[in-house]
Amino acid sequence: MSLEQDIANVVSAAEQLTGIVDTKIEDINSTVNSKVSEMNSTISQQVSRVDNALESKQVIGDGTRGTKSVAIAGFFTTDGGATNMHLKLPFKIDTHNCMFHLNIYGYEYGSNKIVDATFTGYCYASNNRLYQSRTSGSHEPIVYVGTDQHIYLRITLESQYYLTLSVDSTYVGNGRVLKPGDVHFISSTEAQL
Repeated sequence: MSLEQDIANVVSAAEQLTGIVDTKIEDINSTVNSKVSEMNSTISQQVSRVDNALESKQVIGDGTRGTKSVAIAGFFTTDGGATNMHLKLPFKIDTHNCMFHLNIYGYEYGSNKIVDATFTGYCYASNNRLYQSRTSGSHEPIVYVGTDQHIYLRITLESQYYLTLSVDSTYVGNGRVLKPGDVHFISSTEAQL
């Protein structure tokens, strides 16, 4: 072989090697760009989730058992006099099989008392009854079934004057995450509705 042939072979081999290296660089760039795009999408989704959670400020948790929904209902009045405050739940004794855990808290300014009552139970349509209900806390909390077959929670208040109440709910058992609009306060002197 002549020197010219050897040089031509070296140049040809260098060109092939350059082509292989260029192809590998393109593959690496493509893979890196794909992964960067994937990461940017994931980051964007996480930022969106955090922004949505901060905007709603009402659900703490991932939506599974133990998730807490905060301030799903509120009540304020400057009326005077004693009352029973009823909280109507979305569960009907003849329709739903659903466990619940709710907390009513606030300030009964007219009597200078802290309101803090917890309610649990099981709306058990299979046997058409309220099962395993339990309460604790201030203001004589009770759970009962109303004449409309809905589950109600009740606290007894000496004074409504500047009364402020709020409700939180925790997803327990076969229950669900309660949201604003699911529960409603009703002020009445009646013991049950």
